[in-house]
Amino acid sequence: MLTLKITTINSNHPFNVSFFIRQNRNRKKDYSVYCCIKIPESPPRELCIIGGIKRVEWDLRKGRPKQSSDRLIKLSLYLDSIKARLFEIYLDIRLNQGELSSENIKNTYLGKGIQDYTMLGLIDQAIQKYEKEFAKGTLKNYGATRAYVEAFCKMKYKSGDVRLKLLTYSFIDELKTYILNHPIKPNDPCTNNGCMKHLERLKKMISWAYEMRFIDRDTFSSFKIKKNPFESQRLHWEQLKTLEQKVFQRPMLNLVKDLFVFCCYTGMAPADMQHLQPHQIYAGTDGLTWLTYIRAKSKVPANVPLLSPAAALIKKYEQKRGHMIRTTVFPFVTNKDLNDNLKVISEVCEFGIPLNFYMARYTFATTVTLLNGVPITSIKEMLGHRKIESTIHYARVDKSMIGRDIMALQEKILTYY
Repeated sequence: MLTLKITTINSNHPFNVSFFIRQNRNRKKDYSVYCCIKIPESPPRELCIIGGIKRVEWDLRKGRPKQSSDRLIKLSLYLDSIKARLFEIYLDIRLNQGELSSENIKNTYLGKGIQDYTMLGLIDQAIQKYEKEFAKGTLKNYGATRAYVEAFCKMKYKSGDVRLKLLTYSFIDELKTYILNHPIKPNDPCTNNGCMKHLERLKKMISWAYEMRFIDRDTFSSFKIKKNPFESQRLHWEQLKTLEQKVFQRPMLNLVKDLFVFCCYTGMAPADMQHLQPHQIYAGTDGLTWLTYIRAKSKVPANVPLLSPAAALIKKYEQKRGHMIRTTVFPFVTNKDLNDNLKVISEVCEFGIPLNFYMARYTFATTVTLLNGVPITSIKEMLGHRKIESTIHYARVDKSMIGRDIMALQEKILTYY
């Protein structure tokens, strides 16, 4: 029996793996392949790898199968993969200062002492982990992903869940079809892009489970997220001005309209606008009035010089004596009330497109700033983006801007003649 040594990064703790055969006590009198794990100052431990080996198929000097058939060559490769996995476990325990022993390495390889996670259990743990990292809106989206996975598991498995060790690629492929055909909300089917967002979250959680060694492979790593191109909607100048001048009989409609217009002139997301406080608005040394805040979604700072329409709305909602005291610049309105009233405003104004609050960010990025010559680098800072690619998604060049640029180019060309 020959011991195969694997050299480690520290000679004080050599790690040794050897393979050998042992005769079975059965009628066939065949042999089984065993793996022996050795670490100094720790009793060696053995693993039974496979049975049904003949004595003539094993090279005692090398401690390996003879390379005399395809079956034996495959067995040799399989033993190499086991050796590599044991070495990986050894290094992982060393680096994490765990209990370094042959017994612990063996148990880790066999999965003993490791929690046997299920899909829903993993999602719950991931959501708990993300509670301090993500905004409430993002966590709500993870909750929606969990609801889809739970419904799918109840349909597919008798237990209503699936162990991660039994997870296959087909799970995510079948889940995609399920999400597209079984909406959580009646008469509100999930679009392809919405479905891809759910699967994107699931891929992220499975990847995290692999990094944490909850599973021994990233089952969904080869699944491709394919989103359809999306052209964001925005208001044009005429539509924005029409909305600003519109007066409604219901106070709540006027308030929601003003909040939407404010976001059109500042690029704020509704969650940030709702929590805007007076101390975040100040007069700069440059003579401008500035608005500064940390984005709830990404924790990235944003700095916006206030345009006159936005400044006028802040003054309009200044707290006056006798009014109920509040800590925010604007009266608080729930997301449901914002969205419901914005739908009514959209129908009354007859713009031909449904309004939603994120259209305000697109309107600010394109209609208010980019089309009026503001550099995209400045727009990036005002929107609170880390990467310019995110800003490009919001600030879109349209035909009017292309036409204007070409007319300017035409005038320059004419001067050459």
